[in-house]
Amino acid sequence: MATKTTDKMNTASSKSKNKNTAKTVRKAKQKTSRRGRNEGTIYLRSDGRWCAMVTLGIADSGRRIRKSIYGSTRAEVAVKMTSLLGEKLKGGHASVTNDSLQTLMHEWLMTFKRAEVSARTFERTVSTAEKHIYPHIGELKLEEITPNVIQSILNKMLLNGYALPSVRKVKFLLNQFFSYAKSCKFVRDNPVSECIVKSTKEHKEQKEEKYKAIPMEIRGLFLAAISEDELMKPLCMIQMFAGLRIGEALALKWKDINFDAGVINIDNAVTIVPETDETGKIIRRRTVISDTKTAASVREVPMPKTLKIALTEWHNIRRALGRKANISLVGADDLVFGTNKGKLRTYYGIKTMFDRLMKKSGLSIYKLHFHSLRHTYSSMLFESHENPKVIQLLLGHKDVTTTIKTYNSVDRSYFKQAVDKLDAKFEKPLNND
Repeated sequence: MATKTTDKMNTASSKSKNKNTAKTVRKAKQKTSRRGRNEGTIYLRSDGRWCAMVTLGIADSGRRIRKSIYGSTRAEVAVKMTSLLGEKLKGGHASVTNDSLQTLMHEWLMTFKRAEVSARTFERTVSTAEKHIYPHIGELKLEEITPNVIQSILNKMLLNGYALPSVRKVKFLLNQFFSYAKSCKFVRDNPVSECIVKSTKEHKEQKEEKYKAIPMEIRGLFLAAISEDELMKPLCMIQMFAGLRIGEALALKWKDINFDAGVINIDNAVTIVPETDETGKIIRRRTVISDTKTAASVREVPMPKTLKIALTEWHNIRRALGRKANISLVGADDLVFGTNKGKLRTYYGIKTMFDRLMKKSGLSIYKLHFHSLRHTYSSMLFESHENPKVIQLLLGHKDVTTTIKTYNSVDRSYFKQAVDKLDAKFEKPLNND
């Protein structure tokens, strides 16, 4: 009887142990369902081991040469996979392939490109391939793709009115892929190296600068419109009078605003991070606070008096709301422009509110957007004859060329001002004659 009881206890213990092991594996799978960068095909097996499958090349029969890598931890497999892929990139395992461009390019994107760029850049890269490359040459074998084939794609894009930067992105992506294919000995030469993207007369005319800032004659109307909205007034003014990007403004915390010194410290920004599956398809997008766009974007910006007053009013509004709801809204780590519950706002949500206000105020005909406010900040500084280098630092640009070429919009009223200056300069000498 004791023996049977012991056997039952052992059986129950064994089942419990197996159940716990399975539970642990399930938890590990759930926790690691989103793969890390440079871990294109790493997954957790049911036996608790980590595994990765890597394509090393194509056999003479046309079948892919694959190798499985195993390890006790994700990190161990990632190191082994990186080493093996490095050998592949050097051409150590490659041979001629009969796969289509789309098959090979997608594999390259998922294995290599995904590991070297941000999630948002990777999303745009995949979109470029799916929209402009796969439909035209995706089914072709690599040996069938000549310089003429690629040049015709680029020319067609130009003729169809695509902007030069878009066409150049296609060429850049194809060039990167064929450089990889050449290193793997899939092709003998890179056909993209002989292709050119040249500005046509039409594109030069299209490139004529449009005024991106809020026109002078409606700036007063714009300020009057936002003054009727408790949230939009301080949010728009911090972009218009301090030059913040919308992502930088939404990431601000009250500790970043120094009312005594009259400055705003910028070292974070809200960004949208897409998450993809193993095929590169978008699963979901998350709004998160991350680092600024570039290292140069980390900066300290002074507040004009009008902005300081607006932010002080907003601070009082948030404090009163927080007391009423019995939550913290103006603490050092609380978001300046968070929701009424203190949560992070999304760009799309705030954009909808902005567009609604513009429509209500009759300003939607000017097609203003949040970045128009940053351009307005820059233009107002240029109008005040501020040093371009100072404007560059205030905007957080890496290069002053960007500040001068992109953010120095020229309103047509400048033309009359320039002529008036000439009149003022020469009118007196001519009258003396």
